[in-house]
Amino acid sequence: MANQQDATQSRSEIVDSLLRGAVDLHCHSGPSIMERKLDHMEEIRDAEAAGLHAVLFKDHFYSNTPVMQVLERFREGNANLTLLSGVPLNNQLGGLNPFAVEHGLMLGARMVWMPTLCAHNHLTTAFRYNLHGRLGLREPTRLSVLDDRGRLKPEVKDILDLIAEHDAVLCGGHLHVSEMFPLFTEARARGVTRMLVSHPTYWIEAKLDDLKELSALGVYLEHCACMLIEGPSRKFPFEALRDYVDAAGLDRTIIGSDLGQTFNPKPVPGFRAVIELCLDLGFTVQEIRTMTSTNACRLIGIDPPDDPL
Repeated sequence: MANQQDATQSRSEIVDSLLRGAVDLHCHSGPSIMERKLDHMEEIRDAEAAGLHAVLFKDHFYSNTPVMQVLERFREGNANLTLLSGVPLNNQLGGLNPFAVEHGLMLGARMVWMPTLCAHNHLTTAFRYNLHGRLGLREPTRLSVLDDRGRLKPEVKDILDLIAEHDAVLCGGHLHVSEMFPLFTEARARGVTRMLVSHPTYWIEAKLDDLKELSALGVYLEHCACMLIEGPSRKFPFEALRDYVDAAGLDRTIIGSDLGQTFNPKPVPGFRAVIELCLDLGFTVQEIRTMTSTNACRLIGIDPPDDPL
């Protein structure tokens, strides 16, 4: 299907127009102890040149929030690009640490990630990669939001209260989907209104029925370009995106890049590639805008771009 704008513009112009105003909530630029293809300033320049509306910078081991504040003050170029950041709850920040969350949110962080590379689920699933050993890090403590009896830990409830107080986004990190249902149910009960699951069908092991249930809880589902476009990180046939959108609903679907690794395209070219693939799948321009901008703005709590399609 296509709308009137599709018929009057070239394909390249359509992709350019969709990049203008796009929001990437999953950018892995450096500095990082993991090898990255570009640093934060390079990503900012790329995003400004393409006309992106906002980028959220993520590192698994430290909070980018103070870095973004400095870059916001001293960068040159398009002031319309919003720089966003968050707090990752891996061992390097003390794990499930309410003090780190409180501090990060007071500085202006917009997202709190439950454990990712230190999640018990991630380390069980990805043990063969031995990432921490290859990076020279000590053996990680395996983190779960649940205690031995399957109940949410007290410190997790404390963190949820802080997220609710600051109206920030709770992201499920790399927890298993079975941990996410009690987490998000409790989060809603405590007043958290902004909730996200990234790449739900990969580390998280969510099935289509899980996507439906998470969506019904008010959770947004973010599908990542790196796992869908051609390249070494591709995990799924791109056609699967249609099934994911049908399961969760267009209004609960977000597309992010999850790019910045040395062996993958840079985030902005990767975002362009996933927009191209969305067009190939028959999504309309407005549907793609919803998944690449509108929903992300609504989730993160920023105004949408001024120039609608």
